[in-house]
Amino acid sequence: MKTKIDIEKLVQWAVREELPKGQAVAATPWQVITQYCALGVRVDVSASGGGLGFLAGDPHPDALIVGAAIRALDTFAQFEDRVEVMPLFGDLVGIAGHAPEAIMSASFDPRSIVISSATQGSRPKWRFDDPAPRQVFVEALNERGELRAMPLVHGLDAEGYEIAIKKNRGRARMRDGEWNASMRPRSPIEWHDPSPLSVAHSRAEWVAWHGALSALALDLAGALRQYEPTPPALPLMPWLDPAPLAARVIFRDAFAAYEAKGYPLSPRRRPAGKPIESPIEAETVASYKKASREKMRKPRAA
Repeated sequence: MKTKIDIEKLVQWAVREELPKGQAVAATPWQVITQYCALGVRVDVSASGGGLGFLAGDPHPDALIVGAAIRALDTFAQFEDRVEVMPLFGDLVGIAGHAPEAIMSASFDPRSIVISSATQGSRPKWRFDDPAPRQVFVEALNERGELRAMPLVHGLDAEGYEIAIKKNRGRARMRDGEWNASMRPRSPIEWHDPSPLSVAHSRAEWVAWHGALSALALDLAGALRQYEPTPPALPLMPWLDPAPLAARVIFRDAFAAYEAKGYPLSPRRRPAGKPIESPIEAETVASYKKASREKMRKPRAA
C-alpha cells in the first residue's frame, strides 16, 4: 500500500535528500535539480574524482520521477487582468494605487519558485505587517532660492487635470490664503515598509508556487511506487478569510468576500473645501481688502 504524502513534503524529500545522492558533496540541491531540469538526466560525476568526494547511494526511483515532473513544470505565468490581481492585495486593496498594473505586467517562473522553495525548505512569503504612510517630498527651490526637500502638493487646474502646485505668495497669498482652494490642493502619500506592490508580488509568487504544486500532485497521481502525493494542504490564498479553493494558478473570484466588508486601510479624506482660516489670517485678508477699496475711492490727482 502506498504512503500518502503532501506534495510539498514529497518535493522537498526528492530535492533535498534523494536527488543529491551520487553527486559531489560540494554540489547544492539547487545545482543538482537545476542541472537535471536543464539536461533531463542526472549527470554522473562520480568518475571525475577530486574535491570533497560524493554522497553515497543512488536516488530513490520515486525521486527521479518527481524530478522529471518538476522539469516539466511551466516556467512562465502571468495574470490576465485586474480582476485576477486584486485578491493579492487582500485588505490593502484600498491603497494599492497603480500596483495592480505593475503586477499585471510582471511574469513569474513557477518551476524556479518550486525548486527554490524546496531547496531552502521554505515557502514564498505572504504574511506582512501593515504598510506605513508617509508624505511625498520632492527636491524644489524654496522662497529663498535654495534647493530643499519640500512636500509635493497636487491640485486640479481649470480643465480638471491634476498638476503639481506651489504655495501662494505676495498678494495672492493675502487674497486666497496659503493655497488656492479652488484647485483642491492635497499632498499625496505613499505606503512603505512594505509597499503594497512588494506585498502583492510576494503573494503572486505564493499563488504560482501553490498552483505548480497542485499541478505536480495531479501529474504524479498513481505514477510513484512508494508514495501517493496529495494536493497542498495549505490554502491558495491564506491572507483571505475565508480562504477560497481553486485548482488553477491564477484565481479570479477570491476577492468577493472583501467587497462587502470594506477595506480597513483605505484612506479617508473629507471633501475638499476652503481651508480654515485662523483669526490672524482672516484679519489680514479683511485689512487688505479694505485698503484696496479705499485706494479705489480716492479721486485721481488733477
